Amino acid sequence: MNIIKKLIGASALAAMIAISAAQLSAEREPDPGKNFTVSDSPETTVFNLQHPSVNRHVHDYREHKPAPAAPAPVDDCAPGRVADSIDQYGVSLDKSAPATVALNEPYAYSYTVTAKQDLKRVVVQEQIPAGAVYVSSNPEAEVSGSNVTWTLYNLANGTQAPLELMVKATSVADLSSCATVTTYQDACTTTAVGVPELAIVKTTPNEQVLVNTGVPWDITVTNTGNFCAYDVVVTDTLPAGVVHESGNSQLVAELGTLAPGESRDIIVNTTAAATGEHCNVAVASSSNAGSVQDDACVKVVEAGLEVTKAGTRMQFVGKQASYQIVVRNTGDVPLSDVVVKDTVPAQNKLLAAPLAQINGNTATWTTSLDAGESKNFDVTVMGLDEGTYCNQVSAASAAYGLSGADDACTEWRGYPALLIEVIDTEDPLLVGEETTYVIPNH
Repeated sequence: MNIIKKLIGASALAAMIAISAAQLSAEREPDPGKNFTVSDSPETTVFNLQHPSVNRHVHDYREHKPAPAAPAPVDDCAPGRVADSIDQYGVSLDKSAPATVALNEPYAYSYTVTAKQDLKRVVVQEQIPAGAVYVSSNPEAEVSGSNVTWTLYNLANGTQAPLELMVKATSVADLSSCATVTTYQDACTTTAVGVPELAIVKTTPNEQVLVNTGVPWDITVTNTGNFCAYDVVVTDTLPAGVVHESGNSQLVAELGTLAPGESRDIIVNTTAAATGEHCNVAVASSSNAGSVQDDACVKVVEAGLEVTKAGTRMQFVGKQASYQIVVRNTGDVPLSDVVVKDTVPAQNKLLAAPLAQINGNTATWTTSLDAGESKNFDVTVMGLDEGTYCNQVSAASAAYGLSGADDACTEWRGYPALLIEVIDTEDPLLVGEETTYVIPNH
C-alpha cells in the first residue's frame, strides 16, 4: 500500500512539474479568478494561495521589466519623520513629527487641516505625551493641562490651515500622541424681521386752470418698508370747487397688498366747477402699516374779455364823428395777446386812430391787459353819404380763446336849405319914401 501511495505521489508531482513548465513557457495574462500568486523567480510558481503573501506579486514576463534598483543605504542617525492622517467627509488632517529627538530638545508636531467643503467651525485637539512639556503653538492654541485645542472658524472649501505644536522631551521614552479633528456643520436659516411703511404723494399737473376745464390728480402710494403692507386702501376727498363725473365727493380705491418697494399709481379726473383755490386730500391706510396722507392744490380762475363802443349818434355828411372803444379784462388772469380791430364802413372815411396800425378803413391795436384792467381807444371818421351806418369793433385773446364785439351807429344827414321870396309893392322909391314887401305863402 505504501508503495502504491508513493507511486501515486510521484506521478502527481511529475504532472505538476509538467504543468508548471508549460505555464512558464506560454505567454498569457494571469487569470484573476484563479487566486494565485506567481513569485518573482521564474523557477518557482505557487498555486491556490487563499491569502497571497504581500511580498509576492503577479509578474508578466512578456514585458521583460528590469530588476528594481537596490535600495539606498539607510542612515540610522538621520532624524527622519513619522506621519499619519485622518480623512473625513468634510475635512482631512495630516500630522507629522520627527522620528527621533534628543533628550531636552524641543521638537514640533506639524498639522495641515484641509477643508473639503465650507465649514463654519473645525476643532483640532492634541494630547501632549507623557514625558514631554508644552513649549509653544502657532497659531496660539488653548492649553489645558496636557490638552491642546485649536478652533478654526469659517474655512472655505479647499482652504488649508497649517498648525504647529512645539514640545520638549523631558524623559527617555517613546512619546506617542494622537490628534483628533472635529467639524461643526451648521444648518442655518435667517428670518428677516421687517415693518411695512406707507408713503403717499399727490400732485396735479397744473397749478392754475380755468373754470369748467379738466383737473387730473395723480396719487402714488409706495411701501417703503421691508415687509408687506396688507389691505391698502386709498380714500380721495374732493374739495367743493371740483367735481367727479360720478357725482361723489369721496372716491375709494382698494389696492390690496403692497410688497416692499412696490408702488401703485391712481389717476382721478375731475372738473373745475368754481373759481378759487381748492386742495384735494388723499389718505392711504393699511391693516398693518397705519395711514398717511398728502394733498395737492389747484387755483381755478376765470378768463374774460369785454369790449364796448360809443360815438356820435348823428352828424352831417362831410363832418367828423368820433368813437370811443373800451376794452376790459373781466377775468382773474392777465391777457398778453389782446387784439382790438375797428372796421369803418365804406360810407365813412377813417381819419384817425391813435397808436393803431391802419390799413384802409381798418384800425388794429395789439395790447395786454392785467386782470381787471381797462384800456380806451379812439377813432375819428368822416361821413361820405347820407344814412345810418354802424362802426364795428372786435377784441380777442387767442391764449384763452376769448373774444368780444360791439358797434356804434351814426345817422349821417345832408345840409338844411331855406328859400325866401320877397315881392316889393312899389318900385322904385325916392329917398325918404316907404314901401311894403310881401312874402308869399307857398
